[in-house]
Amino acid sequence: MSTVLTLLGYLVALTAVLAIVYAAKAVRLQNRFRRMGKAQGRTLDEVVKLLGPPSNHTKLPTGREILEWRRVGFHHALSFTNGICDGQMDVNAP
Repeated sequence: MSTVLTLLGYLVALTAVLAIVYAAKAVRLQNRFRRMGKAQGRTLDEVVKLLGPPSNHTKLPTGREILEWRRVGFHHALSFTNGICDGQMDVNAP
């Protein structure tokens, strides 16, 4: 019985550590967006350099591109036309 409780304790500790790691990643990404300021008018390369690689990159047939940055509890999407940011897309919370 004590082995089961020990394993359960390790699982709880691991879960807590993972939650802290994922929360820290979300906070770092939020801080990058905050430091960047206004995205509209910036080039795609400049935004990626400031924020890091996006979680998702979608090219639309209209020539637009949507770049998304996602973390647990955090989701931002930016729209680009011809490599220039049009602004932030409306994104529902996950």
